[in-house]
Amino acid sequence: MEKLLYAFWRKGESCAALTQRFRGTIAPQLRALGAERVQFNIADFEDLQGALVNFSLHSTQPPPDGIVTFWLTSAYRRGPAEQLLRQVFARFSGYAVAESTVLPNVLHPPRPGERTYGFSQVTFLQVPPRLTHDEWRRVWFQDHTPVGIETQANFLYVHNVVTLPLTDDAPPWRGIVEECFAPEALRSSEAFYDAVGDPARHEAHQARMMASCARFIDFDRIDVIATSEYRLYSGAEPSL
Repeated sequence: MEKLLYAFWRKGESCAALTQRFRGTIAPQLRALGAERVQFNIADFEDLQGALVNFSLHSTQPPPDGIVTFWLTSAYRRGPAEQLLRQVFARFSGYAVAESTVLPNVLHPPRPGERTYGFSQVTFLQVPPRLTHDEWRRVWFQDHTPVGIETQANFLYVHNVVTLPLTDDAPPWRGIVEECFAPEALRSSEAFYDAVGDPARHEAHQARMMASCARFIDFDRIDVIATSEYRLYSGAEPSL
């Protein structure tokens, strides 16, 4: 089985209408084409006033409006699924990825067809020119991952390492991260950094996180979006 991930850009359709259509008709059609574990994330927060600076980081213009992920027996068989997605979105960029569920969602397990609690931060990473791909991945996986867990209040943390771009115009993203947070973390830095009511802890966590990110991320080569996550057809959830 391979996990396929498609970043998408909407047509003129509203987020609400697209979400309803995807949940009601598109996801079942994908399932009929052999897709498993179908997931839909859409950047549907109309008001990000006061939201964290993370969500203003967009090196891709316009930034993607969300992602669709699913599993197939082989990316070789993706043609019918892509044909369907082509009818839905103005544009999409596809990737075969290797998924690593670092922190499974055991606190707020998703219910098939329903919106997952809180919000899902999706981060699209490029390899900085100053690093080789192997060194970039080593820093991300071995050095940064424990920092991401210890300094943030995320209750889901998934690495998607790009193994193969699937579309000709795909941006040069080489890693795509999915993290879920409680609703208050969208605008509260203290909630995001697991330091509510503790300014010293907040300052320490934020400083440690930013220093760690700077080791393998160039902030002019990153895209971050806040999304609503829908697990539409799920397999068994991983456990710790």
